[in-house]
Amino acid sequence: MWVGIVIYADHFSSLWMRIVQVVFGFLLLGWAVQKTIEMIKKA
Repeated sequence: MWVGIVIYADHFSSLWMRIVQVVFGFLLLGWAVQKTIEMIKKA
């Protein structure tokens, strides 16, 4: 997943697209962490 984000970001030289990719990546990471915490609390 992360490799795909990095490769996708490299295809665009514009700074704006890179910023969007970074923000999107952090949103995915935050969502994954939140889900993991929920699973740990239920266990």
